[in-house]
This record gives sequence, structure tokens and C-alpha cells, in this order.
Amino acid sequence: MLSSEMALYGYECETFAITYMAYKQKSFPNPNDYGLIGVAYPGHAFNAPHLLNKFVKLLPEAKKGQRAFIIKSSGEPFSVNNSSSNAAKRYLRAKGYDVSYEKHYLMPYNIMFRYPPGLAKQMYLYSRLMAKSSANKIINGERECLHNSLISLIMCFLGKIEWFGAWFNGLFYRVDKRKCIDCGLCAKNCPTQNIAKKNGKYRFGIHCALCCRCTMSCPKDAIFMGLLNGLRVNGAYEFEKLEKDEKISGNYVNDKTVGYYKKFNKYYNKIDEELVACGFTPPRSLFAPDEYAVMSKKQRKALNRKNR
Repeated sequence: MLSSEMALYGYECETFAITYMAYKQKSFPNPNDYGLIGVAYPGHAFNAPHLLNKFVKLLPEAKKGQRAFIIKSSGEPFSVNNSSSNAAKRYLRAKGYDVSYEKHYLMPYNIMFRYPPGLAKQMYLYSRLMAKSSANKIINGERECLHNSLISLIMCFLGKIEWFGAWFNGLFYRVDKRKCIDCGLCAKNCPTQNIAKKNGKYRFGIHCALCCRCTMSCPKDAIFMGLLNGLRVNGAYEFEKLEKDEKISGNYVNDKTVGYYKKFNKYYNKIDEELVACGFTPPRSLFAPDEYAVMSKKQRKALNRKNR
């Protein structure tokens, strides 16, 4: 999304996937051949993926204070995520890059539990407009970075245990032969090249990042996710399909939302202000509130029983 928006300003954007092989071979474009560089990643336990931090260390010294930005996403909008880019920012600045912009995008979980369709739609619609806003701010040189708090620093430090937990849990991954159709998507999509086919069987190595891309993209739910198998979420979110579905409201989180997701409203109120300041209409204002989002637990249980 961001690349498309930058292109509208005349920037020729190239995206480069940060993979274990690229890190191992030290193979990547020279950032100094570009006028601007950005790093994007999904948050893992209030941290950037370990591979991303290792990769950023490889980048060469910047020439003439080259500008850089960071985009990250996570499944919750809370400030405990604010310190996840600290290592990447520190490495970049030590090499002379001017990290002037950092933005946190809210996107659905792909582990633990699946987000409701209405909320996934809302996240997608907001991300599209936020990409427009981010592109404008980055190109105009506006400075905006997230601020650390004591709790975000503590959670960032404690969350690093997931790096080691992911490697250990990865040893217990396996493929269900009865379900597998040998499409190879798991191996193809793995950013750490942790999955390989040997002697007709899929093998998992020691570089798992617990990104869950393999389990989520598997069309037959054929991957056993080790000790965390009970937390897997199978099947990608079909964002474009959700966007076109008029039966699904894009206003899941609002002042009337009940339960856990009510806590997301503070984030969206802030983003609404930013979008309005940029001349955009907040997406949720175009929809009536999602009926399911404002139901009590008792009402939801009754509806779920009725739909069975």
C-alpha cells in the first residue's frame, strides 16, 4: 500500500524481502543507491523479528544522512508496542541514517484467535488511508516517531524470550500427510527458509520465527504447530473480499463497542484525527455500527446458538 502511494508522488519504489538466505549471503541492494529507505515488519511479542534486527546490522554506512522510516504492524494498538523498533533505530542511526518517521498499523492476529470479519475490514480500510497519510508525511519530511515508556521497555525486554521459544517450538512442527496436497506454499512463503522438502517429506529446521505464515497460508490446515498448535489460526484474511461485502460493516470499533475490542477505540479516535487533518474521511464513519460488536455476551451466545 505504501509503495503504491509513494509512486503517486513520483517515487520509483522497490521492495526487498528480508529472508534468512539474504542475511546469510549478505545479499541485498545498497541503500545508498536510493533516495529514501524504509523498514517494515510485523511485531512479535512487542519486538521486531530477530531476523530483522540482525539484517539491519548488515546495512552499510549511510551517505549524507540518508533518511529512513519504519512501518510496523501488530494485533493490538497499545503503547506496550512502542519500543519494538528500538534496536533497529539504534543500528540505523549508528550507521548515519536519519530515522525520521515511525508508524504503527493495527492489523489482525494470525495466532491465538481470529479477528471478527467486521474488525478485519475496519483495519484494512484504515490501513489503506493511513498509507496515504504516511506517504505524504514521509515525502514532506515530517518527523514522527513513537515514544518509549517504562512498561514498553520492560515488555520489549521480556518479549525477547519468544525468539528462543520460537526456535525450540519449531523443532516440533510437522505436516499431516493425510491432509497435505504437496502445494509447497509453506516452504515457499517461509521468510527464514526453515522449511524444506527432503526425501519426499517436509522438514522443519532451527530458524523458526513463529511468524505462523506457514500455518495460516496452508489451504488444507495440514501443519501441526508444535507445542502451540492450539493457538494456530488457519486461512488468510480475505481483505479485498471483505471490503466489497456490503453485509459486513467497517465500523466494528466505536464508542458503543463492548468487550475487549472496546479498548481499541482510543487508537482509532487518534487515527481519525490524523486522517481528518490530512483531508480524509475516517472509514468507520461511512458505516453503521457492527451489530455483533455492540452485543452483550449473553446476546452473542444466543445468536451463536441460533446460527448453529
